[in-house]
Amino acid sequence: MGMTRAQKARKYGENAGTANAGSSPARAPRVRPASVHEMRPGELAAEPTKASSAGILVGVAFFVGAALWLYYHLLVLQGVSGNLAGGVTAPELMAGGFSQGHLADFARGLGADGRTEYEGVHATTGLFTPLLMCLGWLLFTGLNTPQRARKWVYWAVILAYAVVFLVGNTALDAAVADPSDASAVALASGLVIARWVLFALLVLIAVIVAVSVVRRKLDDFSQGKLPGQRPSA
Repeated sequence: MGMTRAQKARKYGENAGTANAGSSPARAPRVRPASVHEMRPGELAAEPTKASSAGILVGVAFFVGAALWLYYHLLVLQGVSGNLAGGVTAPELMAGGFSQGHLADFARGLGADGRTEYEGVHATTGLFTPLLMCLGWLLFTGLNTPQRARKWVYWAVILAYAVVFLVGNTALDAAVADPSDASAVALASGLVIARWVLFALLVLIAVIVAVSVVRRKLDDFSQGKLPGQRPSA
């Protein structure tokens, strides 16, 4: 016959009587989640929903900037040429530059009131167009260019375009105010040429990045790595 709890306590001590009755199973050791710094390359990845949301926002910013550029060059500057300057082409639209005589004709067609409105165009639409467009390009290339060195090259071209665009507007205002200043006209013409060259580079960058994105998506699709896609056996 087994001993009672009191007998066990007298023989083995106070804790022996309650060891079996009050004992609880041992707890499993708590596993500490790995921190970001302890993860190996490839283990840290953005959630698909967050990545897709960021891609949508970047795409909207990119297309808004492109639409604003088209609006400025196809509507605003065309209106300056036809309505304010009496049919003389606005100097910004001349990708190959312009002569001192052409700028004199443009200034004469504007007159004093037209020149004030022309400067107002540079202070409003001509200011926001390069800023918003370059913001969209910066986000687009930054999100879709994994190589850091290439990304910085793209960003340098984009920022150079914004600077040349804004400085060129100031130079054009000064040249239109005094078309007889040959150096001011030459500077404005050179900045307009540089603006169009940099714009061509921006288009080339956008095409290169878009092609690389499509190529990566096709590779991920073939390997079954797209979100929601079952990996191939």
